Amino acid sequence: MTGPCHDIPTFPPRAVPVPMNAVTRTAAAADRWAPVAVFAALPTIGLAAGPAYAGLVMGLSVIRMLVALPQRPAIDRPLCVTAAAFVGLGWISIAWSVAPHRTEAEALALTGIAILLLPLTPGRMLPAATVERLFQVMAWATMLGAAAATFDMLWGAPGEALVAGRPGLASMTKYNRGIDHLVLVAIPLLAFIWHRRRRLLPPLAVTLVAVLAVGRSSTGQLAAIVFIVVLAVALILPRLVAIVLTGGTVLLAVALPVALHAVATHRAALQGLIKQSGMNRLEIWDYMTARVLERPLHGWGLAASPAVPITPAELATYHYVTPVGFYPHDQWLQLWVETGAIGTALGLVFALLILRRAERLPVRLRPWGLATFAAAMTIACMNFEITTDSWWAALAAAGFLFSILSRHLEHADDRLPAWGR
Repeated sequence: MTGPCHDIPTFPPRAVPVPMNAVTRTAAAADRWAPVAVFAALPTIGLAAGPAYAGLVMGLSVIRMLVALPQRPAIDRPLCVTAAAFVGLGWISIAWSVAPHRTEAEALALTGIAILLLPLTPGRMLPAATVERLFQVMAWATMLGAAAATFDMLWGAPGEALVAGRPGLASMTKYNRGIDHLVLVAIPLLAFIWHRRRRLLPPLAVTLVAVLAVGRSSTGQLAAIVFIVVLAVALILPRLVAIVLTGGTVLLAVALPVALHAVATHRAALQGLIKQSGMNRLEIWDYMTARVLERPLHGWGLAASPAVPITPAELATYHYVTPVGFYPHDQWLQLWVETGAIGTALGLVFALLILRRAERLPVRLRPWGLATFAAAMTIACMNFEITTDSWWAALAAAGFLFSILSRHLEHADDRLPAWGR
């Protein structure tokens, strides 16, 4: 009793549970139910109004970020650094932009996209029951949304015209964007169905094929075909597919302006073989690639591609392009036109980082991740601008689904005996 104090054994204090008050209960409920609600809305509301992807996914990102703030939410540092460098280049390009006000506005928009979406990509672990519920609800919502969109398009899209307030071709354009986004977020859903709920695979596949067949999105159709082909090969030779995708991405980023210029120069030979939208793209690519050669290092300014000059000699050979100007309809070409070799190099680093993340997925998901990357690259070469918020939202949503699904499958395997894994 009278010995020195250091002879008295000490014990670590017992952990005291944090009391659940109204704020913490609300935050916990939002963290569980917000992902389920958002991924039920993406293939329904998001399909009918493609740009709605941005608000839905960004809202989910903000909720998860606020809930995780006390625990210092994890971020993907290489992706964040690369994105910050590109955003910084966008702001700097105001100095030489041919449309400085447009560049300033889009640089601000791109800054917001990066801040709101990048925290979502690590995909903090969700309870197993929430993950199962999320994917099951999303599966039924996808079947419902795809079936409703299919019938609506068969009848001339009166429902979409009512929702969008723009009849005719404008309504179909909304569906086209929604279908392109749906291709990306449906792939991790299909991976979950394949590994966990195969009985839902036939009806889900039928509804997805139907909406792709009836819709007019050539981009979405081609991306789906690329996904199927790459997945089939990656299931057998995933390492070879990863190598081919790496080399193909580098070659695409470096050689695209030269290749597109060669094709666009001989576009007359393709007259009658491709539809009008394809010929329109070839004319756009003709003068856009010529502008790349004029400012190859730093480009004409972020989002300034609709303002680049078109010479009278070029206009004399065009049937569809007008002096008003368009965006390039190819994100890699847009990088070259607007940000030059510097921005293209940053875009290439970003793409290769994403591909590396796909290669590091669990073995069962790796082919699906590689096929998603190939489908996303296909869409990027045919549609959307590099500042389109709904496009980045769809990519972030697919990445989030793969992140939580990979951890969910790993935990499910850990609960099995060794012989059953």
